[in-house]
Amino acid sequence: MDDPFAEPTDTRQAILGAAFRALCEHGYADLTVKRIGEEFDKSPSLVYHHYAGKDELLVDLLEFMIDDFEESVSASAFDVPPRERLDAFVGAMTDPDSIPNEYGPDGRFMTAIVELRAQAATDDAYRDHFDRSDRVFEEFLEQTVRAAAADLRDERAAAGDDAEVSGEEPVTPAEVASTLQTLSTGGMVRWATTSDHGWTADAQRGARRYLETVLPNVDPDG
Repeated sequence: MDDPFAEPTDTRQAILGAAFRALCEHGYADLTVKRIGEEFDKSPSLVYHHYAGKDELLVDLLEFMIDDFEESVSASAFDVPPRERLDAFVGAMTDPDSIPNEYGPDGRFMTAIVELRAQAATDDAYRDHFDRSDRVFEEFLEQTVRAAAADLRDERAAAGDDAEVSGEEPVTPAEVASTLQTLSTGGMVRWATTSDHGWTADAQRGARRYLETVLPNVDPDG
């Protein structure tokens, strides 16, 4: 993943960039404001001027990044077909090394996110962030599932295939999005907390098989 703070536009972004780099380098447990200051190309005292401690700074970093993601989604920055986008999302969350560097997340940052998510068990500020983060990603996934199902419906109609794929009840895009989000979050935790990553290919194949089975039953208008 490219450094999202490579060209900061103000002091806040410069500090957040320093926090991002220090977090990737040291992880949550070994991160200190002093180490963040060492990554800052201006006076480290400015970090203390803007933030009371590392947790306040890290929550602001997380909020900035989710704001940036929401903006990129609203600007339609993703130029791959919806179905491929779903596979890429699952792939990035279960095995970030499998995604090209310019698109995939930094593995060290993914590990740090798992550490930060663990803080949400006892810290309301982190919990509030991950509540919002999950909502944002589920909304993104729901929109993508809806678009993928519409593409599939159009492809079948163009081929003259109007038959029902199965006798199952229609599936809502929200249900599929929630399932993918939960699978991906669990995959991210497993990837970050184990050394044997041999399971990732099976997990991704399973996710693709799930989508192949369920997408024909998704009502894109539902």
